[in-house]
Amino acid sequence: MGIRDFIQLLAEHRERLAGGLSEAGREEVLREAETMVGMIDAAVRELESVIKNRRVNLPEEHALRFAQDVFRHLREEEEKVKAEARGTGL
Repeated sequence: MGIRDFIQLLAEHRERLAGGLSEAGREEVLREAETMVGMIDAAVRELESVIKNRRVNLPEEHALRFAQDVFRHLREEEEKVKAEARGTGL
């Protein structure tokens, strides 16, 4: 699963929540969002591991940090989806 897939799923979650969902639908979105957040956290950790444990040149490090920032942003947005699915909002 790549960054584009995460972006697409995030958009789908937002659309589904905006359209109104049954309790089962909300639980499904919440479960998917929790899975996505876990996958994003793992990706950020892996990228950090590459930066710390391998010799990378400056452009490569910038690319890795950029990817981390993108994943962190997606995590923040998916956390908002989770809050909305729980009915707590942000």
